[in-house]
Amino acid sequence: MTALRPILLLLTALSLPTAFAADAALMSKGQKIYETNCAACHGKKGEGRGAMFPPLFQSDYINKKPQVLLQSMTKGINGPIKVNGKSYNGFMPSTAINDADVAAVATYIMNAFNNGGGTITEADVKKSHGKNKTSLP
Repeated sequence: MTALRPILLLLTALSLPTAFAADAALMSKGQKIYETNCAACHGKKGEGRGAMFPPLFQSDYINKKPQVLLQSMTKGINGPIKVNGKSYNGFMPSTAINDADVAAVATYIMNAFNNGGGTITEADVKKSHGKNKTSLP
């Protein structure tokens, strides 16, 4: 077993750059899609716009229950929500992008806008389809 240890360490070390590259590629993809589809309302840096479009940067709405980000993107939001202590009463349509792209955008929002980080997978998005829209806070 001790003879295998150096080989396992080497294989682990060699796989790390690939894992980080995949995350970097996912973040880059998410950023491009965000800038095309989301930034007009939520701002390039996730700062939000006025009383209609809440911020995504350090959003307590997302951080309390990250699943709401996926549900908001796939099902839309209609009606009042509270984000970072401020009330918003607007309408956000569901996105017209596929689950892989939703995962990329959500990963970008979770990481670039200081929302706890992590990687959102296409499987996570698929699970969110089964959640009821009324489960949003």
